[in-house]
Amino acid sequence: MLVETTPKQRLADFVKEIRGKKSQRSFAKLLGVSYYAVQSWEKQAVWPDDDNLQKLADLKGWTLWQLQVYLQVPPKSDKMANKHSFDSGFVENLELGHSTRKLRSSVNELLAEVRALPFEAAAEVAKVALETMAAKGS
Repeated sequence: MLVETTPKQRLADFVKEIRGKKSQRSFAKLLGVSYYAVQSWEKQAVWPDDDNLQKLADLKGWTLWQLQVYLQVPPKSDKMANKHSFDSGFVENLELGHSTRKLRSSVNELLAEVRALPFEAAAEVAKVALETMAAKGS
């Protein structure tokens, strides 16, 4: 069973994971932030801005969006949210049961994103998928 964690707890665990055996000071220097910033993230006291979230994502080889999904935080910018959502035409086609080539492409992109997620996040996606399938099958 998965234990519910807050975004701040996930961030703290993520920072500790990617910091590894580096000291907070040397990790802060690598990121170009203060030691206090790293310490505050790990203590769940402060949330990093998008620039620092991007730096953290880069160290893991992720996009900012992948990190936000992992942390369960919706993207702040409409530009980023729109990059990963359907436009109204696709939603209409989906509701009408019509398939479109672009929709299939979007599903393939979504599957690629899911494959890149860490285990816990992928498990949550699987859980939601199963719940959705069960609800639609009823």
